[in-house]
Amino acid sequence: MSAFSEGKGTVLYMTGVVITGGMVVLACAAPWIAPYDPALQLVGKPLSAPSAEHLLGTDKFGRDVLSRVLHGGRLTLLFTALALLGIVAAGTVLGALAAAAGRSVDRLATNIIDLLVAFPAVIVALAFAGIYGPSLGVVLTGVMLVMWAPFARLSRSLVRQALASRSAQTALALGANRGLLLRREAWPRLRGPILVLAAVEAGQLITVVAGLSFLGLGAQPPSPEWGAMLQEGRAALWSAPHLVLGPGFAVLVTVLGLTCLGEGLRDRLEVAG
Repeated sequence: MSAFSEGKGTVLYMTGVVITGGMVVLACAAPWIAPYDPALQLVGKPLSAPSAEHLLGTDKFGRDVLSRVLHGGRLTLLFTALALLGIVAAGTVLGALAAAAGRSVDRLATNIIDLLVAFPAVIVALAFAGIYGPSLGVVLTGVMLVMWAPFARLSRSLVRQALASRSAQTALALGANRGLLLRREAWPRLRGPILVLAAVEAGQLITVVAGLSFLGLGAQPPSPEWGAMLQEGRAALWSAPHLVLGPGFAVLVTVLGLTCLGEGLRDRLEVAG
């Protein structure tokens, strides 16, 4: 059974690495491999179907869709990665501090974390967009205020387990401070599970950002962001379906790759444990 789980985890992990790595490479190399400037209009006939010259066709302004999808990946993945780094760092640190603090502080932090975990991030992002106006930065800020909570809950649980271990209790009795215990006892237990959760949450974050941009609350035209491109192509879905197939496929493949990466990492960690 363990050999089967290990093989399954390896396949999922490698699939996620290949897909996610490929999307990141394409996004980073967009300035060099995109055939046209994503904002340049009338590089082809408006709403032309995919062809050898324009592999994903053109939009209503005659802009090359493939170039916009590639450059949109830079915008979507860059902002998502920066937001995710902040979410992971804040959640992990706050959860660890709550676990290492006194019982009253830990109880208060747990109540706040549980409340935020149950609160949909989309609602907060919608509220922020309503107050400060629609933009990608505003949407990400609203999402970040909620999405750190799952990392804090996981971090708190793992740190409490680490501090309750026999080795940590022995070190504490011998005079070790909590900072040293967090580094030597808790951090090794945190790295794997936090990485797994980050991969899974990254896919959810991309979906939320693209969905809100599709609703007109995230990135604004003419920014070549995948969700915004889906919103622009929605009106011509039946007459020019290539306008939504390109960015839609990019979102689907990226989320699939991140999900496979997270699930593969989880299976490998379970086998190793």
